[in-house]
Amino acid sequence: MSRRVVQPLIYMIIGLAALGFIWKLFTDPMGLVTQLLITAAIAALVIFLVRKLMTKRMGKQSTSYQKAAKQSSKMQKKKSASRRNAPHLRVIPSKRLMPKKRSLQDDKKQNPFTVIEGRKGKKKNRALF
Repeated sequence: MSRRVVQPLIYMIIGLAALGFIWKLFTDPMGLVTQLLITAAIAALVIFLVRKLMTKRMGKQSTSYQKAAKQSSKMQKKKSASRRNAPHLRVIPSKRLMPKKRSLQDDKKQNPFTVIEGRKGKKKNRALF
């Protein structure tokens, strides 16, 4: 169907739904509230089941991601706490203006990233394609 035909149909369906909602509100308000509560409960149940199934399907990758996200948030909290003290805003005597040489170990300690194992070595399931 072309866009010219679909757009008026969508507007007509939305208009009829609004008319039905208003009609139900004036004729049977308690029935409307009950219907809305039942719909919300069913939607919450479906969302809960989909999330459970998706976490089982994601498996190890999801848990690795959550672990890395927690570690990253802890690092951000440490950085924000150190910024509150603001040691870099102090007046430094001219003797200390020479930059220090940093070792490789210092760089490794400051790195907030975590490696998440992927599926690079695993074979793809070609039956789904």
